[in-house]
Parts: sequence; C-alpha cells; structure tokens
Amino acid sequence: MNRLFAILCLSLLALSACKKYKDGPYVSIWSRKERIEGKWVVAYAEKNQQEVTNTYKDLVWEFTRNYAVIETLDTGKMNGIWGTMTNDKDFVIDYDNGKRSIYEIIRLTRKQFWIRDRQSELILHLKPY
Repeated sequence: MNRLFAILCLSLLALSACKKYKDGPYVSIWSRKERIEGKWVVAYAEKNQQEVTNTYKDLVWEFTRNYAVIETLDTGKMNGIWGTMTNDKDFVIDYDNGKRSIYEIIRLTRKQFWIRDRQSELILHLKPY
C-alpha cells in the first residue's frame, strides 16, 4: 500500500512539473515549436481589462517551421523571426525593421495560443486561421 501511494505521489509530481503555462495543458505530445507553427488570428483581445478584439480583427501571424514570421495587417506586412528565450514562457518576435516584441505565453495548444505583451499588457487569444 505504501509503495502504491509513493508511485501515485511521484506521478502527480511529474505531471505538475510538465505544466509550463498558467492556463496551459499539463502534457502535450506536440513540442512547443510544433504548437506555435502555423497561421493565427485574434479570437479575443484585452487591454486594461477592456475588450479590444475589433482593433485586432485583421491581424494575421504566420509562424513557420524555420522560425520566420509574417505579420499581416490591413496596413501591410512585416517580416521577422520568432523564438522562445531561456524562460519557457517568453515568446519573442524580432522584426526586420528592428522592432522587438516580447510576450508571455499564457496558454499553448494546437488550437489556442494565448499571449500577453510584456510592455503594453495587451492580452491576445489566438486561434488557427
């Protein structure tokens, strides 16, 4: 009985260590890179506890396998590279024009990519395009 209890405790500890993001899944068979890759649009946006989804309705991000990013907005396109930093929660986009955006990953699945801009506190809930 004690051995079964110890195995159960170790299993629960291992599962809790797998959860990297505040609202993320405990375990995923997809790597972080595989979950980020693809085209994403804004399903919901919030800033200062106010919904601002309409402001970002035309934003499309495409994250490729080779870490390229194409951001499309009604005003045009920006290219750059994306990546994660040593902190698993940090998601960075370096644009070709020198602009750098740093986000905190809140939730990351194949169908949900939630991020918070570290400077503006803008929260974006992205969904596949």
